[in-house]
Amino acid sequence: MIPAMHRMLSMADSEAQKKSIKKKQLHGFELQSNMFAVACANMILRRDGNSNLECCDFLAKNPAQVQLKGATVGLMNPPYSQGTKADPEQYELSFIEHLLDSLTVGARAAVIVPQSSMTGKSKVEQAFKASIMNHHTLEGVITCNTETFYGVGVNPVIAVFTAHESHPKDKVCKFIDFRDDGYETRAHVGLVEGDSAKDKRQHLLDVWFGRTEAPSKFCVESTVQPDDEWLHSFYYFNDEIPTDADFEKAIGDYLTFEFSMVMQNREYLFEDTKGGKADEEAE
Repeated sequence: MIPAMHRMLSMADSEAQKKSIKKKQLHGFELQSNMFAVACANMILRRDGNSNLECCDFLAKNPAQVQLKGATVGLMNPPYSQGTKADPEQYELSFIEHLLDSLTVGARAAVIVPQSSMTGKSKVEQAFKASIMNHHTLEGVITCNTETFYGVGVNPVIAVFTAHESHPKDKVCKFIDFRDDGYETRAHVGLVEGDSAKDKRQHLLDVWFGRTEAPSKFCVESTVQPDDEWLHSFYYFNDEIPTDADFEKAIGDYLTFEFSMVMQNREYLFEDTKGGKADEEAE
């Protein structure tokens, strides 16, 4: 919420408007009491003790009631890899749909989730994706640096949506490979901003908003279906002849992805689908 607050305050025209932003225009939900306490302390230290933070289960909130708050932007980092066939509401896609349902018409939402949630191969996940497209619009998905969550082993993406506007069949979405974001990994520190990070971030924004063109290896524009993998790697076709180094990197990326999926209890993605366990999981 802090970056959102700073962004909104920078756009305010008066002190009265700034006070209104702090008092009425920031809303947050956090289930874990310890994280809620940290968030509240953070906002107070940033000179804002009026934010409407609630310690509650967001999924238990009535979207129609939350919508009355008038939120035009939604940001979310939902819990990862909690959804199962027995408890489908815990899938990241369930959180995404609930967030979109809770926003005003035409509002924008950006969520950071694992790649696996955009793959959505089980029938339950495909149903969530179909429902999202029936009621909301997917604008695009940005594949992030694999070390964004340093040491966790999750390959994250940022998905952007427009709320309460049904996804047109001819809608062209943007899928961007932003793994090379200019940030570098340092031992015992994590990601640190490299010299090229600001320029690469600006290039990302220029491509996203159509101010400049980019090769398909960076950005692919395509229509989408619920059973598609909403990822750059799904739509990108590389017609260049690969080198040995490219092959080795591809194998390494695949093994990293497979390990990540297994750690998230999605090993069924790699099992024999001809009469095997994967069919049972997909039902």
